[in-house]
Amino acid sequence: MANETQNNSGEFDFELVDQVGYLIRVSQQVHFALWNSSDDVGGLTSPQFAVLHNLAHNEPLDQTELGGLASLDRSTLANIVTRLAERGLVRRTRDTVDGRRNLVSLTPEGKAVHAGAVLGAYKINETLLTSMPESDRKSLLRILGTLISKHREASTSNNVRNALGVSSGRNGG
Repeated sequence: MANETQNNSGEFDFELVDQVGYLIRVSQQVHFALWNSSDDVGGLTSPQFAVLHNLAHNEPLDQTELGGLASLDRSTLANIVTRLAERGLVRRTRDTVDGRRNLVSLTPEGKAVHAGAVLGAYKINETLLTSMPESDRKSLLRILGTLISKHREASTSNNVRNALGVSSGRNGG
């Protein structure tokens, strides 16, 4: 598969382009550049769009649920929700059943911005994958989904769990 080698000194080496982490990072850089050059995403960042998109399909959500669905750690999500609220795109309310929980929902303006950004997000995805045949696209999505899913299931490290936006199972905000 990869070009790994072990020299006479016992040192291990490999080709960087054979490393999945490197390839994912470079792919993310390409996606970031495409997203930031788009005029079709309502001035949203990709993580902000993920928050609005999840709310459009599941609102209201508490911040723990929303962070898990959007794969964002608690502090990043809190900053994003604050920025979206300042723009008038989301509102935070106290849960009437459990006053410790904040619920997040879309405002009418947030629904409109999301609706306008959906096509832009789709176009960015198509541009990113334009050179791939449909069968390769499906394989890529399946493989990345499996990779993420298996690491979420197996993760016991809070750092990894937080980076993946996975709840630790403890009560909290």
